[in-house]
Amino acid sequence: MSDPEPCRIKQEDTEELIGVMVKEESEELSEDEEKHQVKSEEETEHSLLVVNDLTCPQCGKIFKHKCSVKLHMMIHTGEKPYQCSHCDKRFSRSGFLKTHERIHTGEKPYHCTECGKSFNQSSSLRTHTKHNHSRSDGGG
Repeated sequence: MSDPEPCRIKQEDTEELIGVMVKEESEELSEDEEKHQVKSEEETEHSLLVVNDLTCPQCGKIFKHKCSVKLHMMIHTGEKPYQCSHCDKRFSRSGFLKTHERIHTGEKPYHCTECGKSFNQSSSLRTHTKHNHSRSDGGG
């Protein structure tokens, strides 16, 4: 069996992982959550091997790629190997560090094509465009 293809996650996609709340084991699951739980041990051995390789051992979240499990585990371990060279802040992902360092350098690589305003995060540009240049609200 070969490994899944390499993990290439955009920063915008991984930002959702920050602040993920993990359900405590003592909480009851809703009917909908019970339907989506990891397969039981009675299921086929092959299926279990695949699920276990792609399942977080801490919270049971299932992933498509092994590297996604490794990245996710940093939430549980608190591992933050990337440190800002300007201050003491640390980050679990190099992309998060790069975005943070723009605060110190003043770099604003995202430019509005409507008004020319610049932003240090792509999400800020999207929000600006939506609120100021949306065709439906007459903005701009």
